[in-house]
Amino acid sequence: MRSRQSGDRGRMPADDRGMVLLTTVIILLFLSVLGMSLIAYLVSHGSEITLEVDRLKSLYLAEAGISQSLFELKRDIDVDNNGLGNVLRAPLGGGTYKAVHNFQNSTITGIGEYNAVKRTVQIKYSSL
Repeated sequence: MRSRQSGDRGRMPADDRGMVLLTTVIILLFLSVLGMSLIAYLVSHGSEITLEVDRLKSLYLAEAGISQSLFELKRDIDVDNNGLGNVLRAPLGGGTYKAVHNFQNSTITGIGEYNAVKRTVQIKYSSL
């Protein structure tokens, strides 16, 4: 071990300063990799959440189409003059919905679309 001179008070030996610099660089590198991993995880998780929200909105839009179709059928009124229970593509909340009524099979198929995500819901009825 070296002895310190009176003028070197408070100064670190050159070997120790190099070791501190190396340790600092390694710690910063580790923290950078950890930070980039966290950002990548959050970005991918955020896109999954956005897709799930779009799926849910599309489902609700498909149900809106069925509701509109049932409204026409229960009141025996063809609101848009395209066949009783059929609903043309209509905008709602940034997306669109439509419904197709099949008399032979007693089914109503609702189709909702939001941000290029399409969902279909079909109901079968025995009487209205």
